[in-house]
Amino acid sequence: MVRKLGATVVRVLDLWRGRALALLLLAVLIAVRAPDPAFLETLRLPLFDLWQRNEPRVQEGTPVLIVDIDEYSLRKYGQWPWPRSLLGGLVTKVASGGPLVMGFDILFPEPDRLSPQRMLETYPDLDTEVRERVAALPTNDALMARALADAPVVLGAAALEATGDFDPAGVKHAPAMEQGGDTKPFLPHYNFLLTSLPELANAARGQGVVTSAPERDGIVRRLPLAVTIGDTIFPALSLEMIRIAAGAPFFSVHRGRHGIAGVSAGEIAFETEPDSRVWIHYSPHRDERFVSAADILDGTLDPSAFGNRIILFGSTGVGLTDFPATPVAARMPGVEIHAQLLETMIAGRMLARVPNATMVEVAALALAGLMVIVLVPMLRPALSVLPLAAALALLFAASWAAYHFAGLLADAAYPGAGTLALFGVMLGSSLSAADRARRALQADLEEQKAAAQKLEGELEAARAIQMGILPREFPAFPDRSEFDLHAVIEPARAVGGDLYDFAMVDENHLYFMIGDVSGKGVPASLFMALTKALYKSSAMRNRIAIDEIMTLANAEIARENPTMMFVTVLAGLLDVRTGELAFCNAGHDAPILVGPDGPPRSLDGDGGPPLCVLDDFEYPATYVTLAPGETIVLFTDGVTEALSTTQELYSLERVRRMLETLLDRSPAEIVRHLADDIHAHAEGAEPSDDITILAVRYTAGAS
Repeated sequence: MVRKLGATVVRVLDLWRGRALALLLLAVLIAVRAPDPAFLETLRLPLFDLWQRNEPRVQEGTPVLIVDIDEYSLRKYGQWPWPRSLLGGLVTKVASGGPLVMGFDILFPEPDRLSPQRMLETYPDLDTEVRERVAALPTNDALMARALADAPVVLGAAALEATGDFDPAGVKHAPAMEQGGDTKPFLPHYNFLLTSLPELANAARGQGVVTSAPERDGIVRRLPLAVTIGDTIFPALSLEMIRIAAGAPFFSVHRGRHGIAGVSAGEIAFETEPDSRVWIHYSPHRDERFVSAADILDGTLDPSAFGNRIILFGSTGVGLTDFPATPVAARMPGVEIHAQLLETMIAGRMLARVPNATMVEVAALALAGLMVIVLVPMLRPALSVLPLAAALALLFAASWAAYHFAGLLADAAYPGAGTLALFGVMLGSSLSAADRARRALQADLEEQKAAAQKLEGELEAARAIQMGILPREFPAFPDRSEFDLHAVIEPARAVGGDLYDFAMVDENHLYFMIGDVSGKGVPASLFMALTKALYKSSAMRNRIAIDEIMTLANAEIARENPTMMFVTVLAGLLDVRTGELAFCNAGHDAPILVGPDGPPRSLDGDGGPPLCVLDDFEYPATYVTLAPGETIVLFTDGVTEALSTTQELYSLERVRRMLETLLDRSPAEIVRHLADDIHAHAEGAEPSDDITILAVRYTAGAS
């Protein structure tokens, strides 16, 4: 009991120790998440990519078209770079369709090498008149600048980390208004801006920064809408195109509590990350976004297709553009990424982190972690995975629902990983507690086994003692020819409550008895020993009257019976000279008389209750004379009530049938064959009661 209580206390302490360790780990996980270090994005970004791959944005219509200098255009109009006079013509044709704004994802930082003036350097021997006429021609850059000046065009400029002399004051850019305080510390910072020729840049309506800004894993998920070059704020190409399309004179950068809250152009505003980046809600690649530059130049495509649309100029020709990875494609043209950004800005369907993301995701981690900490120790190890599965399912289902229904990105990866770590701690604690409990139980079992072995040894000793007080030597009276007897006893347990006895009370009278104590096991065996001793004492003192012996034994045994047990007894006195038998029955099964002259029959008498049931009861005797060769068979109820494997009783009728086959057999054979038949009936079933058989044959005068 003390060991079990100690094992329980140890298990409880183990579980609370595991909970304390898990709570400490949970606190550490929350402390790590609160400042949101950059390495945590390596966990959450793949999850956000998974949502986009499984449910990309569905784009209806084509508000943004890409004029693509594709392989077909290059085959038809020559390799890149094209003469800028040709590009100017392309701009003019597109502009004739009435687009809202046009933007170039192409830079022109150097003069056009195909301008006519470059021929003068190549052919210095030309005559003066030719040289003057060629020099008087407009350059290709000038022709393109005229086309740009007549159209709502925004040129791209590349933000670089390179060092060098850069004066932002000499670069055309839209005015930036800072709202809510200084925003420059929060914007992506670059040292240099690579722009197109001033002649072209000054002719365009605006100039916007082009940067792919991939994440650490090379995937483009977000793009900034504003950056700083030196100390000057420049708009991204997409924001500048929106500003031109809206007719706004400037753009604004709004500062919030934790950095940049958003940007705006006129009445059009966009919420951003604290560094001005926005999440692109990608759709799959769509061929409908692209029109070939060759189809425009040769007149195949009607310019009216560009009416009231945003146009991007770019190239998908091999070697002319980059193809970064995106959440929905391993390779996507850079110009298409800008087009998708513009589509989401126009439709207001940009993705965004869930509001108060840190607080929400810390709360999710805490709730999921507490679910695991509380529930895992309450379940068996085989079922302890259920709280983990439920917590992870809730986390990822909530993250998916936020994306699906609101376009919000909620991180379930870090809370999920934290919950998994907490589960590992709790499972380890539970297994450790279970192992300690198993070892304690094993020790307890070993102790119980040792105790059982000790008890078994003691019971074997008790059995030997019990069997030793019963007469076991047969033939019991080898020098007497007037009678023969044999007995067997089989306790249902190591020790039992059945008994038998016999003795010569004088020269001519044989005393014998059989009994069955109520109950089984050690108490019955002790009462059996008491009964045998007191009964034999009564028989030896009153040698002739069996009824008086029974009455005296009842009084003697009842006086030594504080546990109120009782015993059935059948006892007899046989006069070995004449065969006269006097027997007395105290609640026992009637004996059966077996002889060669007829079938077995029961010897019924008046009898009385078992001993120790009624004090001072006077038991009557029954008298019968045995003929030579007749045998009286006594047995306990363990014989008639022996059960088979099908719960069928052996029964008194079967006893008679068996004895009928043994009419002329000796007592030893009668006892042995009857016991064997009982065993055959049981078919190995566990015995439910002690089995005792005593057979006494009168032989005087038998031939």
